[in-house]
Amino acid sequence: MPESDKLKSLLYILTGALFVLVLLDKSMGNKNTSSPGQESPSFFSKFNTIGKTSPLSPSSSENKGKQTHEQVMDRAEDEILTELMQNGENSSSEELTSDSNDPEEMFIPIVEMPKPGPTGPSPKIRLDHSPGEIKLYFLKFYGRGNKSHSRLVQLKRKFDHGDKILFILKELTKGPSSDEKTQGVLNALPNRMEYSKEYSAENGILKLYLGPDFEAGAGPELLKDRVDQICYSILENSELRGIRLFINGKQVRSLGGVGLPIPEVLTKNPRKIATL
Repeated sequence: MPESDKLKSLLYILTGALFVLVLLDKSMGNKNTSSPGQESPSFFSKFNTIGKTSPLSPSSSENKGKQTHEQVMDRAEDEILTELMQNGENSSSEELTSDSNDPEEMFIPIVEMPKPGPTGPSPKIRLDHSPGEIKLYFLKFYGRGNKSHSRLVQLKRKFDHGDKILFILKELTKGPSSDEKTQGVLNALPNRMEYSKEYSAENGILKLYLGPDFEAGAGPELLKDRVDQICYSILENSELRGIRLFINGKQVRSLGGVGLPIPEVLTKNPRKIATL
């Protein structure tokens, strides 16, 4: 068959198909009209609203009076889009208010890994043990069920004299007072946490020696809370930049039976802090 005859045949087929679609469109538009003078949605009218970004209000003046089937389709689409937008706004507002029961908080900045000191013998720094107010960090839970989460709670103690690091460890081991417990304050640290008085500090890094109870009987989340209590309470009240943790005389890089990995030098893990 010549090429020109093939093109003519293809043109006839496309013309016939278009004619059938037009007839189908008219038959669909003439059926099931909701009221006299109003047409139902047609096949081609479904493509008239592609790309619309500003849906009309269902009560808009454009929706009143006599309407064509194209206008009916526009109105239906507007109603759907409006409902979707409202649902999206409601979802966003629920997310914003889901944590409304939390107290006023402050964000703690990320503490960078301490830079290594100069080569050669590491000089020991002199810690400040002057009297003053000490900030201690304990634990409190907020939310209910699967939305429950822990927050560090900042409490204050008066420090008169002695060794500030040992005072902090002693107060952390004692835990919150009776009045603080009634407000929901808890202690993630074990009741009889053992610690050595023979700590040392070099290049701003504290070498802290704890007993095996520190990592006993705790899952990953509780272990993280224990580390954060120690780090925040010591680093917030000194010029120290980090802590090397030793248990049973050996430096640890993982904690507990779960083997929770920890960095070589501990710093303040970014968390929200609650105050009573």
